[in-house]
Amino acid sequence: MNKAESKFHNTAVKMDDALVLLLEHKEFKDISIRDICEKAGVNRSTFYAHYENLYDLLKETQERAVSEFFVSFGASFDGVIHTDFSKMTADELVFISPQYLVPYLTFIKKNRRLYEVYNNSDAFRIGEMDKQLIENVFVPIYAKNGVTDKKIVEYMSRYFISGVTAITMEWVKRGCEDDILFICEVISICVRPSMKAPLK
Repeated sequence: MNKAESKFHNTAVKMDDALVLLLEHKEFKDISIRDICEKAGVNRSTFYAHYENLYDLLKETQERAVSEFFVSFGASFDGVIHTDFSKMTADELVFISPQYLVPYLTFIKKNRRLYEVYNNSDAFRIGEMDKQLIENVFVPIYAKNGVTDKKIVEYMSRYFISGVTAITMEWVKRGCEDDILFICEVISICVRPSMKAPLK
């Protein structure tokens, strides 16, 4: 990336960050281009050099968040995406383990503000992260266990995601003070009560 490209990219990141900051206090429909420019310290012509409208900025902000989220898993998530689930046992198909939860929770702790906005703002109801998880992880796992009805898979996936999200949001509300491995244990016990993990 040359200097001009780097400057262009950094300006776009400033506007992404400005949108997230504004969404903490306003609904997306109440945010103006002027608000974005003032918060990011750029002028309107700079905004229009990057986007046609606020929806383009919203889309980019979502895509950046999703990309950063999955990159945080590194080889772990990439390995899941390219796994042949048909060759795995039922025990191997449970991805509620520190291997996957630690990068997930570490990303959230590092990006608490974005995570809170993502989960509390109507602007982010598209749920791109959820879609990718369902398509790339849940659907193959459910299929391996004989659950192929699309509607049932959607309900089951939503139940699972909502439960993990509820625990994570409570952790975020508490300032992410509890140790990440402790939260991993809590989630694991909720998903697999028979584990009887020793909580301290």
